[in-house]
Amino acid sequence: MKYYLITFPSTHSAMAGQSYLKEKVKFMIMPTLREISSSCGISIRILQEDFLLAKSLMEQSDIKGYQIYAIEGKQIELIFPIEEK
Repeated sequence: MKYYLITFPSTHSAMAGQSYLKEKVKFMIMPTLREISSSCGISIRILQEDFLLAKSLMEQSDIKGYQIYAIEGKQIELIFPIEEK
């Protein structure tokens, strides 16, 4: 089952993200996957059907430094911000 994970550079920004999305979109708080980062241990998990709304809301927020990953099985793909090649 595919889901999305919003990661943050600090616990403060993770709490701000949680507060901002609260009552606007369904989400779960979960530990950040070690394969992604060891900086902030808190992430927001978004289901596939709520992803576009959550991404749009985060883009409208003042929260900086977050990243969004698509997770499916053991596959992890950074989808925001887009990495330049």
